[in-house]
Amino acid sequence: MADTLTEGQKLQPGDSLTSPNGAYTVTLQNDGNLVLAARGNSVWSTGTNGQNVVRAEVQNDGNFVLYTPDKPVWATNTKGKKGVRLVLQDDRNLVLYASGGPAWSSKTNTDEPPPPAPEAAPEAPPEVAPAAVEEPAPAEEPAPPPPPPPPPSARTYTVAAGDTLWAISERFYGDGSRYQQIADASGVSNPDLIYPGQVLTIP
Repeated sequence: MADTLTEGQKLQPGDSLTSPNGAYTVTLQNDGNLVLAARGNSVWSTGTNGQNVVRAEVQNDGNFVLYTPDKPVWATNTKGKKGVRLVLQDDRNLVLYASGGPAWSSKTNTDEPPPPAPEAAPEAPPEVAPAAVEEPAPAEEPAPPPPPPPPPSARTYTVAAGDTLWAISERFYGDGSRYQQIADASGVSNPDLIYPGQVLTIP
C-alpha cells in the first residue's frame, strides 16, 4: 500500500496508508475514525468515530479534512499551504508536508524500533503414521521328549539236558561270560548247578 496522499487524493472508509517499513498504518475506519496504529495497536486518532465520515481528503487548498456527507468534522487547519502531501513515515509520525516543510504532524514520532511483525504460525509437519511393529513370532515350544522305551520284557528259557549257563549266555548275548546276569536274574546261587526243566530268566 502507498504511504502518501497528494493533493486531490483521499481515503474512503476501509482505505489505509502503510509506512514503508510495514509497521504502521493509517486507516479511515468504517466507524468514521481515522486511526494511526502500530501493528494493529492504536497510537493516535482523530476521535471522529460515530460521525459517518465518508472521506479523508488532501485538498488543493493545503488542508487535510475529514468529511461526513454534508460537513467537515476534522481538519489539520493548514489551508493556504502549497504543494501539500500527507506522508506516513517509518518513525510512526503522520506528517503533512508543504513546499516549505512540515505543516502539520500527529506528533507520534518515536526513536524506538518498530514492533516486529507477528510470526506466522509454523506449519505443522505432516503426520507420519508410526511404522507397524512386527510382532515377534511366538517361539515354538520344544516338542516333548519321546517317552522312554518300555523295559524289555524278561525272556525265559527252559534248561535242556546238556545246557550250561555259559552256553545259554552265548546263545542269548553272544557272550558266554555274561552267564552271571542270568544266574542273578534267575536266583541261581551256583551257576554250575542247573538242571533240565529249570526255567531261567534271561534279563
